[in-house]
Amino acid sequence: MGYEGDLELAMVPESFRTDVLNESLDTNQVLVENANVETANFALLFEFDGDVKKIRHVLYNCSAARPNIESSTNEEEIEVQTETLALTAAPLANGYVKARTGDSTTDEVYNGWYGAVYMPTTASTSTSEAGGGTA
Repeated sequence: MGYEGDLELAMVPESFRTDVLNESLDTNQVLVENANVETANFALLFEFDGDVKKIRHVLYNCSAARPNIESSTNEEEIEVQTETLALTAAPLANGYVKARTGDSTTDEVYNGWYGAVYMPTTASTSTSEAGGGTA
């Protein structure tokens, strides 16, 4: 079991469009979307604005649908148009779907969080291995 949700951005970066959505640049440097191309999976690393503890999160094995296309007519007030991606985070083969920093996370791990995708260094003990499960 994983996670599903929407990610709203002011604008989807071109690097995300080429690396993950697999859009390509033609000879005129125009981004082209091909319906026959599959999108790539990725890890999403983030933290929430206003979180006092500044907890950092990673969702593994994410996939994204192409962003929505919306617009509005010109009005007297300028309103920022955003793009929304539908996201799904599915478990990896080992079952990992999400990780987050905690109260005892080392400074080295916390400060390096956005340098590379964090992968756990030890496996947690399941209930059955600890003797608390049923046979």
